[in-house]
Amino acid sequence: MSLAYQVLSLPLEFPFTISRSTLSVAKTVLVQLSDPDNPGHDGLGEAVPSEFYGESIETVQAFYQQLARDEAFLALPPENHQAFEAYLNQFPGNAAAKSGLDIAFWDRFAKRLGRPLHQVWGLDPAACPKTSYTIGIADLAMVRHKTETALSRGYDVLKVKLGGPQDLDTLSLIRELAPSATLRVDANAAWRVSDALALMPTLATLGVEFVEEPLLLDSPVQDYERLKAESVLPVMADESCKTLKDIPFCGRYFHAINLKHSKTGGLMEAMRMIHAARAHDLKIMLGCFSESLVSISGFAQLAPLVDYCDLDGCLLISQDPFQQQKSPSGQPLKFHGSVMQLSLLPGIGIPENPLLQKTSQRF
Repeated sequence: MSLAYQVLSLPLEFPFTISRSTLSVAKTVLVQLSDPDNPGHDGLGEAVPSEFYGESIETVQAFYQQLARDEAFLALPPENHQAFEAYLNQFPGNAAAKSGLDIAFWDRFAKRLGRPLHQVWGLDPAACPKTSYTIGIADLAMVRHKTETALSRGYDVLKVKLGGPQDLDTLSLIRELAPSATLRVDANAAWRVSDALALMPTLATLGVEFVEEPLLLDSPVQDYERLKAESVLPVMADESCKTLKDIPFCGRYFHAINLKHSKTGGLMEAMRMIHAARAHDLKIMLGCFSESLVSISGFAQLAPLVDYCDLDGCLLISQDPFQQQKSPSGQPLKFHGSVMQLSLLPGIGIPENPLLQKTSQRF
């Protein structure tokens, strides 16, 4: 086995602001696993590091360079995911880097079988929920422009970032522009419990479906207890839910969880979390950061198992190099407004990758 990677710089269509940061260019790391004995079955994945979770482009590259020089890693059998995951779990942290490799593993695995990954897992592509499209924090003129743009493209599920100075004005404007759209709210851990509870009745009046990660992350347990008991809307964990060990906490203090492969460290940990969440009566959403169609397609293979999707990361990119690709045998993941159509191409559904063939770090 060999490993190649390439850093991608993905300009966003609009600056993307949440309660703690603004992003104009997303940087990710494309990673490819190849087997000389199986040409044409290369596995493609994407690492999407977040400094909030302790990773960066530099840490991902360093991790890949370390693995690519390790004979034990290069000798791992291409069909043995248990050994692959056990190897990666020797190293603490690096969840986004591991996730890129895990997606590449499963892409390669399903390609060897000549089947889409969701089909290998026995999942029904018709069961995918709609995806939301995210409206970041901005002045009202930009909020209007973003909302009108989203509606013109057929997105009828909108996720609204709050935690700014004019939250209710923002949400009221979006509801006025989109009277029939499904609205969801994400505060990214911006509110005290008293502020959250004061806002909830108005959010409910505006038809909000649920509120994601409302409380400051240093809030005491008593605040989480109070919020779940008194909130008129369901509350969803995101920053509070990273790996399987977080599920019992979330089952006690939330109604739902938002999974991101960059937090879980891979598709199998996400699948374990989905099953554990069901045992705790939690609803589940698949989420993302700003990233290309590669990682969105990889994570979307799990979409038939969940209740909600927020897989719009590639829709926020102005020039995603993978969304316009076509293959004689089919197309990659497509969005028809908010409706996702999983690809029937083998693996995660990305045609031959032109980027790593031209320039990359190879080992």
